[in-house]
Amino acid sequence: MIDFHTHLPWGLGLREAAEALRAEMRRAGVGLSVVINVEAGLRTFRENVGWERLQRALREALEYSFSPRAGYIASIFLEPERALMEHERVLAEISRDSLEFARGLSGYSDLVPVISYNPDLSPQQNLERLRELGELSLGMKVFPTLHFLDPDRPSLQPLYAEIGSMGGIVIVHTGCDPGIWELPAFCTARPSSVARAARKNRGVKFVVAHLGAYSALNPGIYFKEALEALAEENVYADTSAAEPEFVERAVDEVGYDKILYGSDYPAVAGLSMERAVREVLGLNIEERAKRAITRENALKVLKGWAGWRRISASAP
Repeated sequence: MIDFHTHLPWGLGLREAAEALRAEMRRAGVGLSVVINVEAGLRTFRENVGWERLQRALREALEYSFSPRAGYIASIFLEPERALMEHERVLAEISRDSLEFARGLSGYSDLVPVISYNPDLSPQQNLERLRELGELSLGMKVFPTLHFLDPDRPSLQPLYAEIGSMGGIVIVHTGCDPGIWELPAFCTARPSSVARAARKNRGVKFVVAHLGAYSALNPGIYFKEALEALAEENVYADTSAAEPEFVERAVDEVGYDKILYGSDYPAVAGLSMERAVREVLGLNIEERAKRAITRENALKVLKGWAGWRRISASAP
């Protein structure tokens, strides 16, 4: 089984985190993981989430405070300055340097690194980092939420071209994110933007992460857009952090040939990789669809990557 969307456990040194992830994989019966790094960019966060903009966003989302699942949104109303400090603390904790990340995982044949775009660096600097890594990274993750970045931005075209030349992929977070990113003003990660970028970069594979469904307050928020994006030949989607019902609906409505299993471990609180595996194997879909989603589709994507030769000998 291949898990196409995992992260290293937070708060640990790189090697310790890698071993913790591999132990979790063994318990779940996962033979290979695509491991995505996170670089949030604290300067970019401070520039985009000032006190005045947060006030405007909170006013726009006042009705959210009446949702029984929106306690943390209500807490932002009450203590906005403390909330901003807490967001910065969390972003600093989960962020890891991508060069260190990719080089540190290069010795593991069962871990395939995907580096993160860093919004505190220029697009050219991000391109230089990607080139410096060569074939060590499968590609790059863009977080329109954390990065305050539209994946269809013209300045990203050289990055996409480089990734396409190495047979790599671009993974784009879609949906919301915890905390302020549940507010409509900040929940900006739309699959339609991924589809536009994919149409302009036909030689690059794009992955719509989370099936566009990522939201604690409004699960499935951009699910319909994700299905529409899959109509593009070079767009795939992963199932990470999406409720099983959305995976079943996706298979029913658009088929399973471009859907990739992902757990999002350990980002979803209380969800072990073992439980995530049980959920995908328990889906009410055909067995051949499960085989495709949990292994065969991922292999098709990975075998196009120049760095695949490095790990293919031990691939599951």
